[in-house]
Amino acid sequence: MSQASTKSQRWVIGTHACYEAVKTHPQWISEVSVIDGRQKDHEALIAICEKKRITVKTKGPKFFNAIGEGHQGVAVCLTQRPQWDDSMAEKEKSLVVFLDGITDPHNLGAILRTSWLLSVDGIFIPKNRTVDLTPVVCKVACGGAEHVPVESCHFQTQLTWFKEQGYWVYGLSEKGSVLLPQLKPAQRSVLIVGAEGSGLRSSTENFCDQLVSIPQVESGSSYNASVAFALCAYEFHRTLSF
Repeated sequence: MSQASTKSQRWVIGTHACYEAVKTHPQWISEVSVIDGRQKDHEALIAICEKKRITVKTKGPKFFNAIGEGHQGVAVCLTQRPQWDDSMAEKEKSLVVFLDGITDPHNLGAILRTSWLLSVDGIFIPKNRTVDLTPVVCKVACGGAEHVPVESCHFQTQLTWFKEQGYWVYGLSEKGSVLLPQLKPAQRSVLIVGAEGSGLRSSTENFCDQLVSIPQVESGSSYNASVAFALCAYEFHRTLSF
């Protein structure tokens, strides 16, 4: 039986990601497992589980390999995930992110990790043709998946809602007339990052109040999606002084 995540549960793998999951959401934990014979590699995780009275199971490699690559011999199953609350949009300063078709789990994981460290309030993804909170995403996020909500939505409907709340919508695009260092973002902003390779869909660009580009030397190539996001998120965070 595959151990893939579902909407009612999700699996987290990787030493740091699992530790953060147990530390942050012990009430959501339904299972903690470490690979047989390597308990010493996970002493910190086992110690925090004992402190929070969570049983730790030992299992063989086959169990972990079925969950995801790069598991590092540890897996945690959670019954919930961080949720977006509309009241969060009432903050004086806020940055939310829309990912327009990101399909690489490593990109989503890296974006989640950066979002956690730079005070992003939430990440919104399309309902189809995208990656969600897979075990690999959670591992790469290195704890970020426990702090930043990732919500599936209908893009146009959700973007319209944010505009009605007073948010200014920025799209990251090579067509942008404003360079990132010149941008003075609104205190309540939506940042949209396009898919790997293809960028923003034209329908998404039409919802943007402003398109922003990142300076680069070589015009024939582009930044990795998670790197482009990190550059933008830092600039928003610095400018808005969260």
